[in-house]
Amino acid sequence: MAVKPLPEHPLKRYESSNVCIYCGAAEHLHDEHIIPLALGGRWILPGASCGECGKKTSAFERTCTRTILGPLRMLYDMASRRKKDRPDTLPLKVRKRPGADWTTIEVDRDEYPFLIILPQLELPDDLTGKVTAGERGAKAKQLWTRGAFGQLGIQPHLEALARRFDVAEFMPTGTVDVPSFCLLLAKIAHSYVTAEMGVDNFEPFLSPIVTTGDLSNRVQHIGGVLRQEPKTNNLHEVSFERKITPPGIVAVRIRLLACLGTPTYFVSAGRIASS
Repeated sequence: MAVKPLPEHPLKRYESSNVCIYCGAAEHLHDEHIIPLALGGRWILPGASCGECGKKTSAFERTCTRTILGPLRMLYDMASRRKKDRPDTLPLKVRKRPGADWTTIEVDRDEYPFLIILPQLELPDDLTGKVTAGERGAKAKQLWTRGAFGQLGIQPHLEALARRFDVAEFMPTGTVDVPSFCLLLAKIAHSYVTAEMGVDNFEPFLSPIVTTGDLSNRVQHIGGVLRQEPKTNNLHEVSFERKITPPGIVAVRIRLLACLGTPTYFVSAGRIASS
């Protein structure tokens, strides 16, 4: 059952930074995709990540693209360096009859019902001027959950599957990893600002977070909005946020997979460098 293709992300190639934008190393540099290639990202900052930092960013990117969004990527046949390794079917928990024990059936990957689960966060303290009390780490205020069920929509698709497999109930599943997703937001915001402004024109807040994975003070720099927002015609949306940003701060608005109605995030990336 084919689904409508996702919009294409526009191609953009920046000038090389000639230095690792995370640790400052000047050797063994590789190109950096601002948004992961596995999510269709086509904004490239050449020579911007050393091997060690590349290993760190790749680790949390893989969690986001394979675990959190892996089934979605298969449904829409998104970019992958290992497409041939994708399974043809995926296991799905079902009940053959009401009240029966759960069992497992194999469902074609392009018909597989699954959940997309993303964290929803409040605005970061850098943008509100407030000091958030209580938990300041990588925990979500609430979760954004949507079913991804192909082109028919949720209920018609489930009814069609129920008839085909003669089952009474399905258990679609999804995975969320808030720390990995927050690190991905930090990496996108930091690399975007570096690409647009250059490494010497702002004092970064996020590079230590990306390299150490320390999200104990996540609420200071990484957040979002809790409201539901409509779909747009764009695959991804990344831009500077100026309306709600205090003077001297560089902030980025990020909305991944905006065409699917996903949450919006705001990340405080740094302070404008003194002249």
